[in-house]
Amino acid sequence: MAVVASQPPVRQTSGGTPDAPFQPLADCGNWNPLFYHAFVDDFDQSLGITGAYVNIGTTPTNAVVAGDGGIASFTTLVAAGSFAGVQTPVGGFTVNTPPKKVFWEGRFQMANVTTQTFLAGLIATFAAPATPTVVNGVYFSKAAGGVQLVGNVTVASATVSVNIPLGALALTNATYFDLAIYITRQGDVEFYADTQLVGFVPQSNIGTTNGPNNAGCVARLTAPTLPTVPLSPTIVFGNGATGAIIAGLADFHQAQKER
Repeated sequence: MAVVASQPPVRQTSGGTPDAPFQPLADCGNWNPLFYHAFVDDFDQSLGITGAYVNIGTTPTNAVVAGDGGIASFTTLVAAGSFAGVQTPVGGFTVNTPPKKVFWEGRFQMANVTTQTFLAGLIATFAAPATPTVVNGVYFSKAAGGVQLVGNVTVASATVSVNIPLGALALTNATYFDLAIYITRQGDVEFYADTQLVGFVPQSNIGTTNGPNNAGCVARLTAPTLPTVPLSPTIVFGNGATGAIIAGLADFHQAQKER
């Protein structure tokens, strides 16, 4: 069976830069690392309130665990309605400034896709991390008792939402899935959901079973009112109405915004 190669790298003899001709690094062959404000975590380091995050929930068990790629585990308490997750302690991403593009993406796994609740994306810092309530944010959510993922924009506790088509991503117990958000220069919010949005994908998916659905943007909110407060990269798993310890996993998450 022939080996399918990954995409060949693009080679530029003089390098590349996003800077305009009037900017200082216009003639620099190295990419300007400050063109985007970026937060990226591949979860190879320890998790804890003394690190990059505030822990979400009441004494949850959040820790880096063994696994390829750097894996974070978020484990709830046994009491129904318990949460476990992390959020950066200070909002660092404003999203209401078109024409600046904003991106967020992550890879997650749920032990029980029907029972668990789920939040992930850019969300304003919670007033009460033990019982996280979204007041402002651009994010994905899933309620207990179903497998429907929802894309949301919440401003001052008022939310507009769009369902993620079940045909784009079928949630499966203990199976990773990828999610992403793109806020365009026009202020539209595009939602992406697939089995794989990041990493090696064969050039041709014909006859393969490990490639993504290649659906691209699967849902969109056209020019919604966007939050004006700074938002934080956030991940939260809950056990819903089930009195049981339930864990969720994250392989990575990141947020980027043009300066």
